[in-house]
Amino acid sequence: MSTHLLIDGYNYVKQSAIAALLDPFDLESGRRYLLDELSRYKKDKKMRITVVFDAGQGFSPGRKKEGYRGVEVIYSKQGETADEVMMETIRERRAGLVVVTFDRAIIDEAKKHAVPFITPARLEAALSGGGPDEEDRGRTEKKGNPRKAPKGVRRARRVVKKI
Repeated sequence: MSTHLLIDGYNYVKQSAIAALLDPFDLESGRRYLLDELSRYKKDKKMRITVVFDAGQGFSPGRKKEGYRGVEVIYSKQGETADEVMMETIRERRAGLVVVTFDRAIIDEAKKHAVPFITPARLEAALSGGGPDEEDRGRTEKKGNPRKAPKGVRRARRVVKKI
């Protein structure tokens, strides 16, 4: 089962460290920066990556899909938000799907369908070659831990660690 990242594009751009350097009205620069970073990351990790953006003011009667250096990019159709596109994908529950967002509604939908999720900050750390997670630092291996996490939680952790 390969990992498939589903990223809330503008949510990531607005939450990332690069957002402070960008003009808040120039979404194109943030979008290109994110897609460039993800294309480099995809080459290293060999995983499927899909980024969903709102169509904005443009007229688009249907969803628009395009590729950008191996990264699948989806623009929502007119009258539809990127959140709706992501929730629809989550409901399909594809194996290996990991959602990247800070949006509460999408996180709740992911939890409801047992789809693991991470925040944009965690993905940004992975993109920049960040080390181990904060929770994993300083831990030592223990034998025979009687308080094992449920199987679904352990499975979600394994998928997220691949990122």
